[in-house]
Amino acid sequence: MTLFRRGRAARAGVSRRARLVALSAAGAVLAAGGVAEAVARDRAADRLADRMERRLHTTLDVGFGPTPVMVQLARGSFSRVEVSGQGATFRRFTGVDLHAELDDVVRTGDGLSVADTRVSAELAGAALADAVASMTGGALGAAAVTPDPGTGELVVHAGPAGRIAVGFRPELHERGIRFERTAVKVGERTVPDALAAQLLGETPQELDLTGLPLGLEPERLAVTASGLRLELTGGSTTVKA
Repeated sequence: MTLFRRGRAARAGVSRRARLVALSAAGAVLAAGGVAEAVARDRAADRLADRMERRLHTTLDVGFGPTPVMVQLARGSFSRVEVSGQGATFRRFTGVDLHAELDDVVRTGDGLSVADTRVSAELAGAALADAVASMTGGALGAAAVTPDPGTGELVVHAGPAGRIAVGFRPELHERGIRFERTAVKVGERTVPDALAAQLLGETPQELDLTGLPLGLEPERLAVTASGLRLELTGGSTTVKA
């Protein structure tokens, strides 16, 4: 009876050791898989970001959603790619914060095909001031910009103590942005339109948004509490890698 108990105890000990070895091996495999997935994710993100970073002159973060990148690489497509960055250059705008979502990105012979694209671009603070300086040719000098979501205007404050106030109403026009100048005031006095045109140039100022990558076209434009938000969309297209 004692020998039987000893044998059963020995078999139980061997069984526990076997389970521990199996669990350790499984853990090692999972850890190795996790490392491989992280490396694959980083490499794929770097390759996709490189070309866009050269265009936008900023560093980008690239995400691939919850599906393992190794699985997506094996099938040659990404169901969703998300790209975000700060301080980008976008046509005549600089300092743009953007977020983009690309659906069904598929590797082709010489590039990538994209089924659908959505981009949200925001200008705030110094970026808005730079945009206004570009629109007015620097006529207002150093200026601060205050967005007014209630009126849909960007109010530029310039001159001594910011007493000069110039309103611009941005709106989508055809495939670009038109900045229509509204009231120009010095203190409480409104400057006549003819004099404002002499000082600041003709209105409106326009920004062409044709020929954007990924077939993007402007869809919505809004003045927000923090600045100016532009949303763009693009349909099915192919780009060279």
